[in-house]
Amino acid sequence: MLKLSLLDEVDQMILKLLLEDARASISYIARELGLSRPTVRRRVKRLIERGIIKGFSVVIDESLLKGFQLVCTFKASNVDEVVGELEKLSEVSEIYLTTGERNVVCLARIADVKALEALLNKFSSLNVPFEVSIVLKSIKKPISPESLRILKLKCDYCGKEIIGKPLTYTLHNRKYYLCCPICLREFSRKMKLVT
Repeated sequence: MLKLSLLDEVDQMILKLLLEDARASISYIARELGLSRPTVRRRVKRLIERGIIKGFSVVIDESLLKGFQLVCTFKASNVDEVVGELEKLSEVSEIYLTTGERNVVCLARIADVKALEALLNKFSSLNVPFEVSIVLKSIKKPISPESLRILKLKCDYCGKEIIGKPLTYTLHNRKYYLCCPICLREFSRKMKLVT
């Protein structure tokens, strides 16, 4: 069975519109892209089924939230244990494993200085060195329509990640992405047999 690339141009445009407004209707997306509503509905459903779209959410203006957002870094030799304990804390919203000396990073939100003191005590009980910084201002969000440029494409023939500019093969108004001339040739042969 042929493995489809992670995203074609239409899927990327649908994602771009949904990232700009998660409430965008199927009708609106169809109008913007010049597609039929059933086509857009089918593609959105496929993006959800494939796990590319994990959900639709509300983005809250952080300046309206009470309290402080924190960036907390840990120097943990027992990474799994530290992550397990951080996952239990309701104040912690995101956890990242990173390279470097500070190998666990989390984001947390606290209401006031008393809550900060309580959180610092919880961190101290982990028995690993840590640092906590208060976020003064959020400048850029992690996911934006522009970040679609860094999504990985996979070859529609062999399934390997495409490095550099992909080769393309178009059939019935759908673009297929291929990693090398050999995959392009073999994919083209298979598609001619199918059609």
